[in-house]
Amino acid sequence: MTPYYFGMALNLSSLYMIAGLGAAVSIKSGALNLGGEGQIYLGGFTTVLILVKLAALPAPLALPLSLITAFLASGFLALLSALLQHYRKAYFLFTSYIASAATIPFIDGLISGPFRSHSNNLLATPFIEQKFRFPSILKPSSLNPSFFLALLLCCGFFFLLYRTAWGRKLCIYGISPRFAEFSTYNIKRLSFSAAIISGGMHGLCGALAICGTYFTCHQGFYSGMGWNAFSASLIANSNPLLIIPSSLFMGFITTFSNKYALYHNFGFDMDSLIQALILLLISFPIFKKKG
Repeated sequence: MTPYYFGMALNLSSLYMIAGLGAAVSIKSGALNLGGEGQIYLGGFTTVLILVKLAALPAPLALPLSLITAFLASGFLALLSALLQHYRKAYFLFTSYIASAATIPFIDGLISGPFRSHSNNLLATPFIEQKFRFPSILKPSSLNPSFFLALLLCCGFFFLLYRTAWGRKLCIYGISPRFAEFSTYNIKRLSFSAAIISGGMHGLCGALAICGTYFTCHQGFYSGMGWNAFSASLIANSNPLLIIPSSLFMGFITTFSNKYALYHNFGFDMDSLIQALILLLISFPIFKKKG
């Protein structure tokens, strides 16, 4: 195992952790957010726009601003699904997926059109300045300090979901909305806040991917990231602490399967194949409790 692939696997795992926390919040609320990939894409695209426009600002000011903007942009995208669920009785699962499916080609069009970089042949935005890029901590891989941020966020979300009144109410609402309603919980506030946090964490994932790995928003950088993070959350039963090992599992599986496919000249996408297999395995219980 070379330092490059080991670092790449850890870096990918950190992105799965952050997006997986967003998926965990949506699962706990009882509303599955299937729009993760579009939200990651939107977060990454928003981050590049902010950092390119504010290139003259110092990094300690521009970076937090770009991360917050990415969080809010993707959080608002998920909030639209929650609003449609409460006011138009639309299923959150369907509307989040449809919104993501509409967002992806829209951003593709912007990247290939007015926001395309003219300094290279990539279908991508301009690169962000060097001062905005997270340094590698295991060269030549792209492993960067966001890995430790992901670990801290997992611990923080564990406290948020299981040690705060909001988190306990959200878990109860996800299990039994009718009981939460009879208990006079503020259903709209719980649902809307959960949607914003879920979408926002996916947007933050996209922002950190730009600042630490890609340094530009190119078409398709999000591919597979949202679904693998969703799988990691399902494997962990939406427990933020268990998302750490499940994301590491997904990150190493994805990295080394792609490495094997590259070295052996496989003609199909190993990442998508493994992703589909894992989703199939966790979609039904293997062991059933007796009685």
